[in-house]
Amino acid sequence: MSNAIQFLESMGASASIRGAADYAAAVAALDVEPAQRAALLGRDVGSLTRLLDGRPAMFCMILAPDEGKEDEAQEQADEQTDGDEDPGEKE
Repeated sequence: MSNAIQFLESMGASASIRGAADYAAAVAALDVEPAQRAALLGRDVGSLTRLLDGRPAMFCMILAPDEGKEDEAQEQADEQTDGDEDPGEKE
């Protein structure tokens, strides 16, 4: 993993860097390429993304089933379970 990515991860995990001076000092201490350092100091997300071969956009979607479809699926599963009983077994 890139040192720049580890740095960003550690920043997100802790609140130890509080001001611009702390941030600049932390970036200066990193062992990264000069272009990455400049992008971090300039807070240039686009440049840093290109330098690290990142994706320009990432999306997360969650598709939930419709209420009616879920009920129908449960009914079908119940019907299949009822049909699987041994014909010799009766209550």
